[in-house]
Amino acid sequence: MMIDMSTWKDLVVDIDDLHLDPRNVRLESPDGVTESDIAQDLFSNEDVLSLVEGIAKVGYLTHEVPIVTRRKRKLVVVEGNRRVTALKAIQNPYLVPNFQTQVTKLSSTVPNRDALRSIQVKVAPNDDAANQLIGAIHTGNQRRPWSPTRQAAFFQAQLEGGKRARDIIAQYPTVDVKKFILRSQFLSLFKSVDYSDLELKSFIENRKFPVSTLERLYPNSEFLEILGVSVDEKNFALTKALPPATFDTLAEKIIGDIKIKHIDTRKLNRTDSDFYRDYLNELRSLLSSLEGAASSGKSSSLKSEKSRNGDLSGGASPGGGDGASTPSASTSRDKGTVSGQAAAASPPSKKAVIPKKKSNYLDMADIVVAPAYPLAINLIVNELMKINVSLYPNATMDLLRTFLEKTIKAYAEQEQVDIRTKYHVNGYVYLSHCLQWVEDHLKAAGQRSASQVAAKIRGSRINGWIASMDHLNAVNHNHRIHASSAEVQDCWNIMHELMKVILKP
Repeated sequence: MMIDMSTWKDLVVDIDDLHLDPRNVRLESPDGVTESDIAQDLFSNEDVLSLVEGIAKVGYLTHEVPIVTRRKRKLVVVEGNRRVTALKAIQNPYLVPNFQTQVTKLSSTVPNRDALRSIQVKVAPNDDAANQLIGAIHTGNQRRPWSPTRQAAFFQAQLEGGKRARDIIAQYPTVDVKKFILRSQFLSLFKSVDYSDLELKSFIENRKFPVSTLERLYPNSEFLEILGVSVDEKNFALTKALPPATFDTLAEKIIGDIKIKHIDTRKLNRTDSDFYRDYLNELRSLLSSLEGAASSGKSSSLKSEKSRNGDLSGGASPGGGDGASTPSASTSRDKGTVSGQAAAASPPSKKAVIPKKKSNYLDMADIVVAPAYPLAINLIVNELMKINVSLYPNATMDLLRTFLEKTIKAYAEQEQVDIRTKYHVNGYVYLSHCLQWVEDHLKAAGQRSASQVAAKIRGSRINGWIASMDHLNAVNHNHRIHASSAEVQDCWNIMHELMKVILKP
């Protein structure tokens, strides 16, 4: 449908009579926010201060006018919120307290502020007409488009408002609406995950999340098959087939890999590339291990049930206890049965039953902590040396993650470096920041081999994901993930060389 703006009314209104749009797709604000909150958001995230500076230096350019619509007798700005916010702030710098000083200084240079109080606007007949114009401007090619996340949010808002996908497609014939709707649906799908790592939750909810990387994956049928997701081509609705715990773990790996740039648009540029195929295989490997763990859990539950019911073939003694066969229990059974003959023919061997001590403990013989390091690092090393990995794999893995992060921070302190100057989230330094810093620091110091170890741990690609930062975080945060003794040994074998370097005595 053609947009005919010739019938839209032109009005000259006082800037105070215009209301900023809380539904503005630029914003990620809850309903009911104050105008000051909206203005503050636009100044903080959409660089409105530069518009104030431009108006102060050049004047208010009228080649484009804001578009408004009437809602409950109010004139609401649906296009031009940044310009209107800039003009409002020039009249009242206290509207944006965090920028009040800069705005006051700039507005004082405007020759006639009163002349900017009344501006011309164009009134859209209704929200649908306004949305059609906004969609043509910001998702077509007539102007620099919104970010991919913003484009998706524009159409998602209309879906959530009750419109059908096919009606939206008909309303925007020049726009690839299907692409934007699918982008929005997959973003919503991944945002709905119960992330055990709060960094990832914050990362995907950030307005600058690189959704274009995710977009290189979800159109691929193999990727959808791994995720167990099907797409309704008529309504563009998504359906999940995997158990929630399995899907969430896969999603956490994918978003984690985007965050650490293990995958990006360049690496996933071609679906037939070795890297693309390898990445799909990484996901398949993880899915297989998750399904195997689930099957093992069911098997263990079945054995426990048999044990409770006194099934001797399950290895439990009829009287309960720990299920181990004792000499008295063996002689009380019928010696003609298979279990009785096997017990007589193959008596228990201590060497066969008890693993060698070396395999039960981490090999830390060459780990020496420099005297200048904090006492806490020495205490952790002593504890790690004494933990029986076979008996306590999860406790060991958790402590290994702690050891890795604390030791890197202690090393940075010895190097007189504050990691937060470059790597942090709101002032907090996480394991990912520590690994990124030590990788860069060692590389700059010419210790390339140790730097590569940090890169490998950070990159989630060692031994099919097991010996990686991603897995360390999952064991630490994800209540559905557990560690085995073999996985602990794998992780330590990878960390070993890095720790020797940064603990330098």
